[in-house]
Amino acid sequence: MSFVGLLLISFAPGLFWLWFYLRRASYRPAPRRLIAVTFGLGCLAIIPAGIIEWVLLGESFLEEGAGIGGVAAGMLFVVGPVEEVCKFLAVRLKAYRSLYFDEPMDGLVYAAAASLGFASIENLFYVLQFGVEVMLVRAPVSTLAHLVFGCIWGYALGVHHASGRKRPLLVVGALALGAFTHAAFNLFLSVPLTILLAISLTVLGAFWVVGRFKWGREVSPFKLRRNYPQVPCPGCGQRIRIISRFCRFCGMAIPATQARLFCGNCDLENRPDASYCVGCGDRLLTS
Repeated sequence: MSFVGLLLISFAPGLFWLWFYLRRASYRPAPRRLIAVTFGLGCLAIIPAGIIEWVLLGESFLEEGAGIGGVAAGMLFVVGPVEEVCKFLAVRLKAYRSLYFDEPMDGLVYAAAASLGFASIENLFYVLQFGVEVMLVRAPVSTLAHLVFGCIWGYALGVHHASGRKRPLLVVGALALGAFTHAAFNLFLSVPLTILLAISLTVLGAFWVVGRFKWGREVSPFKLRRNYPQVPCPGCGQRIRIISRFCRFCGMAIPATQARLFCGNCDLENRPDASYCVGCGDRLLTS
């Protein structure tokens, strides 16, 4: 099989799970470009994670004959924390600082994107090393598990942001819990008798993430808010909402195409084809 085919097989599960969960962020969807950037940063996060793990654990960490105690210690103190911190930084250093991180749901959205990017590159490495058969387990289990681990601290990051950045200990604790859960999952997979525990952990975590996305919708400050931008009437020059068919001041019909678009939230002028305001980051609804 060609490299392009292997690439598609490796990335398809992560993209599917990203689409599946992001459909639940409907009140104020995050910009696709920023989601793609976060996904890409999650892919790149595997580089520092791999280097740190190689330095601290070496190449023989999971070779046959390694003791269960050593494997458990490596997973608990190196693999879990290193990988989750690298995924966390992929969100914290870019998406978290943007105008578009403005509600609790966004912690889950960007954590999911970074985690699935990381998992997709990991899938590719496994496929190149062991063949496409490995995706029978990684597609429904390991890829989804990465999303679950990331959403643990992603949920806390959203709560921390909504509190005015007053709950940093919550983020630290959630990051530690995500790392511990990650380590436990890897350990369960490495022992044949406990593989079912790893699968059960993933399934329960997936339902928990669905519940967190539902929570994000309920607490969203944009649940009842709609930003319909304003456009100037070609007849009298007064601004009216873009969804209006006629000007409420002079009665002139409003053309379908507009040359100027003003945000209904901050009143800043945007390009006529803009989907998000460049001043406040609010989504511009044109229909």
